[in-house]
Order: sequence, then structure tokens, then C-alpha cells
Amino acid sequence: FFFFFHFPTSRTDTMSSCCPPGSHAYSAPPESYEPLGTTMDLGNDLKVYVSEPPTSSPLAAVLVLPEVFGWSGRLKGIADTLAQEGYLAVMPDCHRGDTAAGKPDIPKWVAETPWDPTVKGDFTLLMDFIKSKNLEKVCAIGFCWGAWAWAKAASSGFSFSCCVGAHPSIKLEEFAFGGSIMEMVEAVPCPCLLLAGGNDPDNVKPGGEYAKVFEEKGGKAIAFEDQLHGWVSRGDITDENIKKGVDTAMEEALAFFKANL
Repeated sequence: FFFFFHFPTSRTDTMSSCCPPGSHAYSAPPESYEPLGTTMDLGNDLKVYVSEPPTSSPLAAVLVLPEVFGWSGRLKGIADTLAQEGYLAVMPDCHRGDTAAGKPDIPKWVAETPWDPTVKGDFTLLMDFIKSKNLEKVCAIGFCWGAWAWAKAASSGFSFSCCVGAHPSIKLEEFAFGGSIMEMVEAVPCPCLLLAGGNDPDNVKPGGEYAKVFEEKGGKAIAFEDQLHGWVSRGDITDENIKKGVDTAMEEALAFFKANL
């Protein structure tokens, strides 16, 4: 069903300190995959990957917010899959081509791209671009860092129909920026779905401290206890169990979008 996901990526057992121990690490984009979208510059050196649906009337726009490894792993394939499902998929590169790969101090590196002015300015450009496409409904799916990005944006007044966080690192609000995670989560008004790996914190799993806040606002959390942080975007899908976990996670994400539009 998710034919854009069915290509292998590399896997390593080491991981930077921004993600739980044992997580899937950096994975280069597969050489065999030919992306369907195009890359453009929205201004202020913000590059975006845009994948358009076959129909001239998209169901909505979906911001695909990457992890600390940028446009690595399957992220372009994920954007293309969303487009084939009827959405205008827009993936920004908020880190301007840089990634956490090889960085000795991950918290310091993350903090170098703050919400205000950098990421906030990027969301303004993204929303203006979507508006230029005459689309009013906007969803978001974020991976690791990307889940923090939509949580911060939604809590700061940017409007979303719903959001999905795969192996969400909303802890970055405190870990890298010194803010309150709970205050941020409580200020997110839209329904949100959290897809947590087995080694993700309990607070983003069903019944967890932050998951409960989302659950009370029409969202939910699903724990994939047999998967590791990073599996959706960079787990090795030549492993049948990981492949099943990727497909199931994307099925849940697509169903959540459809239910909240």
C-alpha cells in the first residue's frame, strides 16, 4: 500500500544524545529512489521539498517536519506518499542544510536554531506559501525534532487541523531551549496523535503525562513497543517487523488526518 516506503535504508546502533539510547541513527536517502517532488526556495534561504497530489484539488496541505538529520532516510518518500494520498506535502529545511550528524554537542546544535526568530519565521513563510495555493486546511506530521516544531508552532498561534508526531521529541522544549514542555503542550489547541517507539519516554505514550493532555483534546497516543525511536523515517525496512511498524504508523497517521479534516 505504501509503495514509496519499500526500499532499504542503513541502520546503526549508536545515536546522539538528543534521542533515547538504542535509537535508529542517521540513514542516508536511498540511492534507488527517484523523488516525485521538487525543491524550491521560499526566501530567507528556506528550501522546501514540495510534492503535489495527482488531483488539482488537494484534501489539505501537510507540513512534513523532519528530524535532526534533515532530509535523510525516507522523508521524501513519506512526503510523496502523502501527496499520492491527496495532500499537498511541504517539507522545510529549517536547519539550512546542516544536520546533527557528527555534532559533539547536540543540545547546543539544536539550540542554534531557535523558535524566535528562525523557526517562527519559517512557519510564516510556509503558511504564506500554502495560502498562495488556496488551501485553508493545514495538517502537520513531525519526526523527532519535527514534533517539537509543530507543537511549538501550534502553541504559538499557528493554526492546524491536526498534527501527528512520530517518535516525538517534544522534550526539546526543555532539553534545548529551557522552556516548559507542559506549558507548550497545554497551549496546543488541535487534536494530536503521538506515535511512540518502545524506547521513547513514557510521558508520550498512552496515559503518559503529556499524552493525557493531548488525549483530553481529541488526540491519542499509540505505543509501538516493538519499535525503536526513529523507525518510521529511518528504520531498516528490509526487516519485516520494522516494515510492518512503518506501514501501521502511516496508516494511523492518514486515518487521523482524514478524521480531523
